[in-house]
Amino acid sequence: MARKILSIFAFNAYALFLISAFQENTAYLFDVSLINEMRLSGFDISPREWGWGNHYIWRLFASVVVTALVGVLSGAIAKNNGNRLTALANIPSVLVWCGMIYFLGFAGSEIEGRTGFIVISIIAIPLTTYIAYLAGGFGEEIQREFPEHSVLGIKGYHWIWAIFPLYFYGLGIVFVFVKFLTLQFFTLRDMSIVGAVISLLGLIPLIAWIYPLVFVHNVLSGEALIQKTTGIRALANAGVIVGGAILAPGIQFVCFWLIQKLMSWWY
Repeated sequence: MARKILSIFAFNAYALFLISAFQENTAYLFDVSLINEMRLSGFDISPREWGWGNHYIWRLFASVVVTALVGVLSGAIAKNNGNRLTALANIPSVLVWCGMIYFLGFAGSEIEGRTGFIVISIIAIPLTTYIAYLAGGFGEEIQREFPEHSVLGIKGYHWIWAIFPLYFYGLGIVFVFVKFLTLQFFTLRDMSIVGAVISLLGLIPLIAWIYPLVFVHNVLSGEALIQKTTGIRALANAGVIVGGAILAPGIQFVCFWLIQKLMSWWY
Protein backbone atom coordinates (compact mmCIF):
# COMPACT_ATOMS: atom_id res chain seq x y z
CA MET A 1 0.00 0.00 0.00
CA ALA A 2 2.82 2.42 0.89
CA ARG A 3 4.43 1.88 -2.51
CA LYS A 4 1.14 2.63 -4.26
CA ILE A 5 0.72 5.88 -2.31
CA LEU A 6 4.31 6.90 -3.09
CA SER A 7 3.74 6.13 -6.76
CA ILE A 8 0.66 8.36 -6.94
CA PHE A 9 2.34 11.13 -4.95
CA ALA A 10 5.48 11.06 -7.12
CA PHE A 11 3.39 11.21 -10.29
CA ASN A 12 1.54 14.34 -9.23
CA ALA A 13 4.48 16.10 -7.53
CA TYR A 14 6.78 15.65 -10.53
CA ALA A 15 3.96 16.49 -12.94
CA LEU A 16 3.35 19.79 -11.13
CA PHE A 17 7.01 20.80 -11.27
CA LEU A 18 7.60 19.71 -14.87
CA ILE A 19 4.41 21.25 -16.28
CA SER A 20 5.52 24.49 -14.62
CA ALA A 21 8.80 24.25 -16.55
CA PHE A 22 6.80 24.17 -19.79
CA GLN A 23 4.48 26.96 -18.72
CA GLU A 24 7.27 29.30 -17.66
CA ASN A 25 8.93 28.87 -21.06
CA THR A 26 5.79 29.86 -22.98
CA ALA A 27 6.46 33.60 -23.02
CA TYR A 28 10.16 33.20 -23.85
CA LEU A 29 9.44 30.84 -26.73
CA PHE A 30 6.42 32.45 -28.35
CA ASP A 31 5.53 35.89 -26.98
CA VAL A 32 8.73 37.85 -26.27
CA SER A 33 8.03 40.46 -28.95
CA LEU A 34 4.44 40.97 -27.75
CA ILE A 35 5.55 41.35 -24.12
CA ASN A 36 8.25 43.85 -25.10
CA GLU A 37 5.69 45.89 -27.03
CA MET A 38 3.33 45.90 -24.04
CA ARG A 39 6.14 46.96 -21.74
CA LEU A 40 6.95 49.87 -24.04
CA SER A 41 3.29 50.86 -23.77
CA GLY A 42 3.59 51.05 -19.99
CA PHE A 43 2.41 47.61 -18.89
CA ASP A 44 4.34 45.93 -16.09
CA ILE A 45 4.49 42.31 -17.27
CA SER A 46 6.75 39.48 -16.17
CA PRO A 47 7.33 36.68 -18.73
CA ARG A 48 7.27 34.09 -15.95
CA GLU A 49 3.76 35.22 -15.01
CA TRP A 50 2.52 35.17 -18.61
CA GLY A 51 0.95 31.72 -18.29
CA TRP A 52 0.02 29.72 -21.38
CA GLY A 53 -1.14 32.72 -23.39
CA ASN A 54 -3.32 31.53 -26.25
CA HIS A 55 -1.07 28.56 -27.04
CA TYR A 56 -3.50 25.73 -26.40
CA ILE A 57 -1.65 23.26 -28.68
CA TRP A 58 1.51 23.90 -26.66
CA ARG A 59 -0.49 23.30 -23.48
CA LEU A 60 -1.67 19.92 -24.77
CA PHE A 61 1.81 18.99 -25.97
CA ALA A 62 3.29 19.84 -22.57
CA SER A 63 0.69 17.74 -20.79
CA VAL A 64 1.33 14.75 -23.04
CA VAL A 65 5.12 14.90 -22.60
CA VAL A 66 4.96 15.41 -18.83
CA THR A 67 2.39 12.63 -18.37
CA ALA A 68 4.61 10.22 -20.29
CA LEU A 69 7.73 11.12 -18.30
CA VAL A 70 6.20 11.02 -14.83
CA GLY A 71 4.18 7.97 -15.78
CA VAL A 72 7.39 6.00 -16.31
CA LEU A 73 8.65 7.06 -12.88
CA SER A 74 5.32 6.25 -11.24
CA GLY A 75 5.17 2.81 -12.85
CA ALA A 76 8.75 2.09 -11.78
CA ILE A 77 7.92 2.99 -8.18
CA ALA A 78 4.75 0.87 -8.23
CA LYS A 79 6.57 -2.19 -9.68
CA ASN A 80 3.22 -3.99 -9.88
CA ASN A 81 0.05 -2.90 -11.70
CA GLY A 82 1.96 0.20 -12.79
CA ASN A 83 -0.34 0.92 -15.72
CA ARG A 84 -3.56 0.96 -13.68
CA LEU A 85 -2.01 2.80 -10.78
CA THR A 86 -0.53 5.50 -13.01
CA ALA A 87 -3.85 5.97 -14.80
CA LEU A 88 -5.42 6.40 -11.35
CA ALA A 89 -2.69 8.90 -10.41
CA ASN A 90 -3.73 10.99 -13.44
CA ILE A 91 -7.14 11.75 -11.90
CA PRO A 92 -6.06 15.17 -10.49
CA SER A 93 -4.97 16.15 -14.00
CA VAL A 94 -8.33 15.01 -15.37
CA LEU A 95 -10.08 17.15 -12.76
CA VAL A 96 -8.03 20.17 -13.88
CA TRP A 97 -9.11 19.61 -17.48
CA CYS A 98 -12.73 19.21 -16.37
CA GLY A 99 -12.45 22.46 -14.44
CA MET A 100 -11.17 24.23 -17.55
CA ILE A 101 -14.11 22.92 -19.56
CA TYR A 102 -16.55 24.13 -16.94
CA PHE A 103 -15.10 27.59 -16.36
CA LEU A 104 -14.43 28.31 -20.04
CA GLY A 105 -17.53 26.63 -21.43
CA PHE A 106 -20.24 27.27 -18.84
CA ALA A 107 -19.09 29.81 -16.25
CA GLY A 108 -18.61 32.66 -18.70
CA SER A 109 -14.82 32.98 -18.33
CA GLU A 110 -13.31 34.83 -21.27
CA ILE A 111 -9.67 34.31 -22.29
CA GLU A 112 -7.84 34.49 -25.59
CA GLY A 113 -8.03 31.14 -27.35
CA ARG A 114 -11.05 30.11 -25.27
CA THR A 115 -12.53 27.72 -27.83
CA GLY A 116 -9.17 26.11 -28.47
CA PHE A 117 -8.61 25.49 -24.77
CA ILE A 118 -12.05 23.89 -24.45
CA VAL A 119 -11.34 21.56 -27.38
CA ILE A 120 -7.91 20.48 -26.15
CA SER A 121 -9.33 19.97 -22.65
CA ILE A 122 -11.87 17.51 -24.04
CA ILE A 123 -9.11 15.75 -25.99
CA ALA A 124 -6.67 15.75 -23.08
CA ILE A 125 -8.88 13.81 -20.65
CA PRO A 126 -8.84 10.45 -22.52
CA LEU A 127 -5.46 11.12 -24.15
CA THR A 128 -3.46 11.78 -20.97
CA THR A 129 -5.22 8.93 -19.17
CA TYR A 130 -4.24 6.53 -21.94
CA ILE A 131 -0.67 7.84 -22.02
CA ALA A 132 -0.42 7.52 -18.25
CA TYR A 133 -1.62 3.92 -18.55
CA LEU A 134 0.98 3.07 -21.21
CA ALA A 135 3.82 4.95 -19.50
CA GLY A 136 3.07 3.29 -16.16
CA GLY A 137 3.24 -0.13 -17.75
CA PHE A 138 6.48 0.78 -19.52
CA GLY A 139 8.00 2.08 -16.26
CA GLU A 140 7.06 -1.13 -14.49
CA GLU A 141 8.61 -3.16 -17.31
CA ILE A 142 11.97 -1.35 -17.43
CA GLN A 143 12.19 -1.32 -13.63
CA ARG A 144 12.67 -5.10 -13.82
CA GLU A 145 16.04 -4.46 -15.45
CA PHE A 146 17.25 -2.58 -12.37
CA PRO A 147 18.02 -3.85 -8.85
CA GLU A 148 14.98 -4.59 -6.70
CA HIS A 149 15.88 -2.00 -4.05
CA SER A 150 16.20 0.82 -6.59
CA VAL A 151 13.87 3.03 -8.64
CA LEU A 152 15.19 3.28 -12.22
CA GLY A 153 18.64 2.36 -11.00
CA ILE A 154 18.99 4.69 -8.01
CA LYS A 155 17.84 4.47 -4.41
CA GLY A 156 14.29 5.66 -3.93
CA TYR A 157 15.05 8.48 -1.48
CA HIS A 158 17.15 10.29 -4.09
CA TRP A 159 13.94 11.05 -6.01
CA ILE A 160 12.84 13.25 -3.09
CA TRP A 161 15.53 15.87 -3.70
CA ALA A 162 15.99 15.20 -7.42
CA ILE A 163 12.72 16.99 -8.20
CA PHE A 164 14.32 20.39 -7.57
CA PRO A 165 17.35 20.17 -9.91
CA LEU A 166 15.16 18.39 -12.46
CA TYR A 167 12.75 21.33 -12.40
CA PHE A 168 15.55 23.87 -12.91
CA TYR A 169 17.20 21.82 -15.64
CA GLY A 170 13.77 21.20 -17.13
CA LEU A 171 13.40 24.95 -17.67
CA GLY A 172 16.55 24.95 -19.78
CA ILE A 173 15.91 21.68 -21.58
CA VAL A 174 12.40 22.64 -22.68
CA PHE A 175 13.63 25.95 -24.09
CA VAL A 176 16.65 24.62 -26.01
CA PHE A 177 14.78 21.53 -27.22
CA VAL A 178 12.05 23.62 -28.84
CA LYS A 179 14.70 25.93 -30.31
CA PHE A 180 16.59 22.90 -31.61
CA LEU A 181 13.49 21.52 -33.34
CA THR A 182 12.76 24.94 -34.82
CA LEU A 183 16.28 25.16 -36.22
CA GLN A 184 16.05 21.66 -37.73
CA PHE A 185 12.84 22.65 -39.48
CA PHE A 186 14.35 25.93 -40.66
CA THR A 187 17.48 24.26 -42.08
CA LEU A 188 15.71 21.15 -43.38
CA ARG A 189 16.35 21.95 -47.05
CA ASP A 190 19.71 23.60 -46.51
CA MET A 191 22.37 21.05 -47.50
CA SER A 192 25.25 23.50 -47.09
CA ILE A 193 27.98 23.36 -44.47
CA VAL A 194 26.56 26.51 -42.89
CA GLY A 195 23.19 24.83 -42.44
CA ALA A 196 24.90 21.84 -40.82
CA VAL A 197 26.85 24.12 -38.48
CA ILE A 198 23.64 25.91 -37.46
CA SER A 199 21.99 22.56 -36.69
CA LEU A 200 25.01 21.47 -34.68
CA LEU A 201 25.07 24.72 -32.72
CA GLY A 202 21.42 24.14 -31.86
CA LEU A 203 22.27 20.69 -30.51
CA ILE A 204 25.19 21.73 -28.28
CA PRO A 205 23.06 23.61 -25.66
CA LEU A 206 20.74 20.60 -25.41
CA ILE A 207 23.71 18.35 -24.64
CA ALA A 208 25.02 20.91 -22.13
CA TRP A 209 21.72 20.83 -20.23
CA ILE A 210 21.23 17.05 -20.33
CA TYR A 211 24.75 15.76 -19.66
CA PRO A 212 24.94 16.84 -15.97
CA LEU A 213 21.72 14.90 -15.27
CA VAL A 214 23.12 11.81 -17.00
CA PHE A 215 26.36 12.07 -15.01
CA VAL A 216 24.52 12.43 -11.69
CA HIS A 217 22.32 9.42 -12.50
CA ASN A 218 25.41 7.37 -13.33
CA VAL A 219 26.99 8.30 -10.00
CA LEU A 220 23.84 7.54 -8.03
CA SER A 221 23.36 4.22 -9.82
CA GLY A 222 26.95 3.14 -9.17
CA GLU A 223 28.09 3.30 -12.78
CA ALA A 224 30.53 6.18 -12.17
CA LEU A 225 32.98 7.03 -9.38
CA ILE A 226 32.39 3.61 -7.86
CA GLN A 227 35.84 3.64 -6.22
CA LYS A 228 35.12 6.90 -4.37
CA THR A 229 33.59 7.32 -0.94
CA THR A 230 29.96 8.33 -0.44
CA GLY A 231 31.04 11.84 0.57
CA ILE A 232 33.16 12.32 -2.56
CA ARG A 233 30.33 11.11 -4.78
CA ALA A 234 27.89 13.49 -3.07
CA LEU A 235 30.30 16.41 -3.54
CA ALA A 236 30.82 15.44 -7.17
CA ASN A 237 27.08 15.38 -7.79
CA ALA A 238 26.57 18.74 -6.09
CA GLY A 239 29.45 20.22 -8.09
CA VAL A 240 28.12 18.91 -11.39
CA ILE A 241 24.57 20.10 -10.67
CA VAL A 242 25.70 23.60 -9.66
CA GLY A 243 28.42 23.80 -12.31
CA GLY A 244 26.05 22.63 -15.02
CA ALA A 245 23.46 25.19 -13.94
CA ILE A 246 26.11 27.88 -14.45
CA LEU A 247 27.81 26.59 -17.60
CA ALA A 248 24.75 25.46 -19.57
CA PRO A 249 23.15 28.95 -19.79
CA GLY A 250 26.52 30.37 -20.87
CA ILE A 251 26.96 27.74 -23.56
CA GLN A 252 23.37 28.33 -24.63
CA PHE A 253 23.93 32.08 -24.94
CA VAL A 254 27.11 31.69 -27.01
CA CYS A 255 25.60 29.10 -29.35
CA PHE A 256 22.41 31.10 -29.99
CA TRP A 257 24.46 34.26 -30.53
CA LEU A 258 26.55 32.44 -33.15
CA ILE A 259 23.41 31.01 -34.74
CA GLN A 260 21.90 34.48 -35.02
CA LYS A 261 25.07 35.84 -36.64
CA LEU A 262 25.30 32.92 -39.07
CA MET A 263 21.65 33.12 -40.06
CA SER A 264 21.76 36.88 -40.63
CA TRP A 265 24.84 36.41 -42.81
CA TRP A 266 23.80 33.30 -44.77
CA TYR A 267 20.04 33.67 -45.33
